[in-house]
Amino acid sequence: MDVKRLFINGDGFHVPAVMLTPASYGAAALIVPGYGGSKEEFLGLAWRVAELGFATCVIDLRGHGEHMLPLDDDVLQDVEAAVRHCRGISGKVIAIGHSMGGRLALLSSADAAIAISPAYSKTYCESTHNYIRRMESHRVREPDTETVFRVLEKLPLWQPGNGRPVSIIYGSRDNYDTIQSCRELEAAGVPVVLIEKALHGDSFLFEATFQAIKGELARVF
Repeated sequence: MDVKRLFINGDGFHVPAVMLTPASYGAAALIVPGYGGSKEEFLGLAWRVAELGFATCVIDLRGHGEHMLPLDDDVLQDVEAAVRHCRGISGKVIAIGHSMGGRLALLSSADAAIAISPAYSKTYCESTHNYIRRMESHRVREPDTETVFRVLEKLPLWQPGNGRPVSIIYGSRDNYDTIQSCRELEAAGVPVVLIEKALHGDSFLFEATFQAIKGELARVF
């Protein structure tokens, strides 16, 4: 496995990334952390995906990790820059994201997407606001702790039914907003996997999550 750090060129910005390239690979995978997350935190997931034969890229979103820009409404541009980079490595790209990263994966131009505990809604209940302020916002460079909610409200809602392979994974102990939106997506016919005992903040770490991702990758590619 070849592992290297790089900076992906965007339109006037650079996206910090780590690339994991197995000796033999077919498609490429892009791992998108959520609000408060970083590429380092998601290297375990990236490694498991790379072991399945995917050239795997994991990034820092703006406001996070080594990214020089603060979090703002253009955060999807980071993901699109990374998708283009991955297409230069392999023609097919799947985006796998967690929380806000899951929402961005769904909205991206990748050929397929897996959203883990996606921040799918445009608005959020007070308990989610409090959780973000208390547990996540200190890890993010942003104008204020409400920035992420303004960003999520302005992002378009992904709509199922366009024929692109998409699946959803969420935890039985996820936050209220995520559980409700994932149930709505399941009712709309989107493939959904429930991970027992998983919280919003650790749903990407469960072995059951890795196995669900493995199954979806085998189905799509």
